[in-house]
Amino acid sequence: MRYFVLETPMDNLTTDALRWKVGTDVALSNGFRFCPPLVPDSSGKADITKEHLRSMLPVNTNVRTGEVTGQQILDWWEQEPENVFAPDPTKRFGGWVVRCSGMEMNLISSKPKGSRVNWVKIGGRDLDPAATYTIAACEREGDPVTTLCRIQNVRNPQTKSFTLHDVIEEYLKVHSPVSPRIEGRVTATDQPQTLLSQLPGTGYEFR
Repeated sequence: MRYFVLETPMDNLTTDALRWKVGTDVALSNGFRFCPPLVPDSSGKADITKEHLRSMLPVNTNVRTGEVTGQQILDWWEQEPENVFAPDPTKRFGGWVVRCSGMEMNLISSKPKGSRVNWVKIGGRDLDPAATYTIAACEREGDPVTTLCRIQNVRNPQTKSFTLHDVIEEYLKVHSPVSPRIEGRVTATDQPQTLLSQLPGTGYEFR
């Protein structure tokens, strides 16, 4: 499923497959909010069909890789939660936090822009602002070739010949059955991991 604001099993699968395919330090995906959950039957399993894949990832663009500094990642992580948690609703867009593989981030959602991020880790180690990291994501139509998941000025961008659907299908042939779950890749000290809304005070829970 992919209903939670901070992290979802479905997008963990997507970004894990992407990083497995291209071997980058980090893989990113926009926080899609649509697609019904894939519910197992009485056996505890469910078939991942091409139909479900296209519901899960309706935008099937080519994969792109590049290089960024740790400081670029930090600056990007300060902007992305503003898109989700800005006190002014007119400054919010996109809905959920960007999904990631190979990286962990902790924040305080209620703090002002520029001071939300507590820490970022890549490959289990503290992010080094001066270091260079490789990233992968899907190209987004209309973006410059040097922009990946809204990270600008990416160095050495390379657009691959294969698409995200190709990656997922190849990954599933090797790794099935899969059972993605919440792992704490993105956490907030002032929000539950099962957060479902950008609006504070709502009591709805997903079961």
